[in-house]
Amino acid sequence: MKAPVHILVTVRKPSLLPMAGLVFRTLRTGFPTAPVFVWGNGLDVTTAEKLAHWSAARGATFTNLVPLHHDAWIEQLVLAADAPLWICDADMVFFDNCERWQGGPDDFMVGRHEPAWREPWTRTERVERLHTCLLWMNAPAMRAALHRWALDRIKEGFPGEPQLPFIRQHIMPRLGREPLFYDSCAGAYQALGGRACTKEQNRCFAHLNCGTYAEHVAKCPELQDLPAMHAAVLANPGMAGELLERQEEFYRRHSPSRRSPCQEKGK
Repeated sequence: MKAPVHILVTVRKPSLLPMAGLVFRTLRTGFPTAPVFVWGNGLDVTTAEKLAHWSAARGATFTNLVPLHHDAWIEQLVLAADAPLWICDADMVFFDNCERWQGGPDDFMVGRHEPAWREPWTRTERVERLHTCLLWMNAPAMRAALHRWALDRIKEGFPGEPQLPFIRQHIMPRLGREPLFYDSCAGAYQALGGRACTKEQNRCFAHLNCGTYAEHVAKCPELQDLPAMHAAVLANPGMAGELLERQEEFYRRHSPSRRSPCQEKGK
């Protein structure tokens, strides 16, 4: 059985509607036969109708939700699903079939590896994870394994109730050092690990980082070209094939062993 694909669509303002609709242009290239569920993130009536139309044209089911954060949506899926599933961003371009390389029974997660890197906008150090732009998750196995992980550390009689945000975003302060930013699912990856995409698999898709808030991160000099890059891909999705190499080079230049000019300015 093909794992279902879940896409949460956020449209902060009308000008971002083309970005929200990007995934539909190549959706069935990446997932030709898998069931697809599109979730509107508190969309107004007009926008919801547009997304419902795009979804139906691709054989997908559309449901408009009350507003919620992306990481909370992922957590809800993981807690409720009785079988493996995919989560997929709206700012995606597909070049080849992805559903054929979903994980096996011994896998917890399969996705694009994101190394630890210094993030200049929030001046934090991002924790290594598998990126949630496109992530296969064995939800039932993850729940059981994360429960065991917690029980191994929080013994009976342990005082208090420590929080274990395996899925949710959180920032951990560090005295004299950049805070650690656990982005969505970073905690689960650090606890359980996961299988990173191969080079061949990574060539099957491209992701536009910060698609819903690029104008904000562009205030940082190192990221000021992001909106223009996004506009170019929206005009010609084929250009997205160049993004992965640029993104990987960005991670190398912002590895934890180096400081960025934006971080130096804001420290």
